[in-house]
Amino acid sequence: MLGPSRILGLGGAYAGLAEGVDGVNANIATPGVRAAFSGRHVDYDLTASVSLPGSFASTDFENRGSFASRGEANASDFIYGNAGFLLQWGPFGTALTIDATSYKLQSPLGNATSVGLVRAHAIVAWAFLKYQLVVGIGVQGTTLSLSSASFFGSPLPLPAAPSGVAPEAGVLLKLDDQPWRLGVSAHAPVSGGVSNAGSTTGSAFVFPSSVVLPGQITIGFALQLGPRPLNPKWQDPKDDLDPLRARIDKERDERARVYSAELATIPDGPLRKTRQRELDAREHAIRRVEDARMDAEEKKIHAELDARFMNWPRPRLLVVADAVITAPVGNAVAVSSFLDQKNEPYGGSWTVSPRLGLEGEPVINWVKLRLGTYLEPSLFDGGSARQHFTFGGDLKLFSWNFFGVLDPTTWQISFATDLAPRYTNWGISLGVWR
Repeated sequence: MLGPSRILGLGGAYAGLAEGVDGVNANIATPGVRAAFSGRHVDYDLTASVSLPGSFASTDFENRGSFASRGEANASDFIYGNAGFLLQWGPFGTALTIDATSYKLQSPLGNATSVGLVRAHAIVAWAFLKYQLVVGIGVQGTTLSLSSASFFGSPLPLPAAPSGVAPEAGVLLKLDDQPWRLGVSAHAPVSGGVSNAGSTTGSAFVFPSSVVLPGQITIGFALQLGPRPLNPKWQDPKDDLDPLRARIDKERDERARVYSAELATIPDGPLRKTRQRELDAREHAIRRVEDARMDAEEKKIHAELDARFMNWPRPRLLVVADAVITAPVGNAVAVSSFLDQKNEPYGGSWTVSPRLGLEGEPVINWVKLRLGTYLEPSLFDGGSARQHFTFGGDLKLFSWNFFGVLDPTTWQISFATDLAPRYTNWGISLGVWR
């Protein structure tokens, strides 16, 4: 399970929460979900993080239950990174995210290659029933590259990186003032064809016909205990501002009618042109006052919504649970099996990965902590699942306006770790404290 630090710390269980741009990794409905702290008609979110799986030890990244010393390829030099942008406009939301994983594979047979996987999501979403039901649709694109390959010590010619796209969709139910949420997200399988790159000198090398990212369905549930609300009714500041805007527009239309009627009584000529200039100057002055009034009212509404969020009690315990269901892929082998040229059945049956996470704030308004666990099924025939345990948190830092580009913003540094037999992962990220 690879993902942004908050999702990693929660053991990958996030489809039922689906907040912020990070949530795109778990639920495609995320761009349309208004977080409690969002107090603007037009809002946005950014993310960027990096993690280093297997940085402390050899990594059994495919859960083989064995290492290179027992005859299979071993992975090293793992790095995972992600970045994303989310834009919300009233009930509409859109997001673009990208994540990349790279590592090296080394086989005792002398075979080696560098593997790179890049995934991107382009999503649109819409909130219905006054932001209580959110539906999102999009496409996922992937590219897998194999480079710097050698077979028995000789360079191995490889085909161009196979790429593909497939649809995806998600839904989230979050009823006002209820302490729970329910989400479902689905990704169709992504497949990219591979052209035969020939064979190595003196020995045929079998290439796959395609590379497949399996289809998945994720079902998620979130429950928040304590005085802090999980689903406060979201108030669009535009709705509060519209009555004043409508009144001002009506007054402007009425003035325009009066000005036109007056000018109609004056014959064409210098006198009419002089009066036209006088009325234009008067209207310009009035509109400056009206615009200032609109700006002041908008700032007042925003301040009230910000104060509403800031004054909510902070103590809470968030409980999240997911079930990630992965579809089978027929006649498939793992990347390491391809490198070893072993026809080992892989991913040929349905699997379920249960996930559970807890999040709280032990030091109010300064420190958040997370615990999580998930079961990683083995995709090899006869393999055993392994249990992962995750831990993470956020530390509040300082307020900064990013060289004057943003409003004064309080920042945080986040971290997460993932521990399992024959596997370690850790990562850090910088974000906004909420």
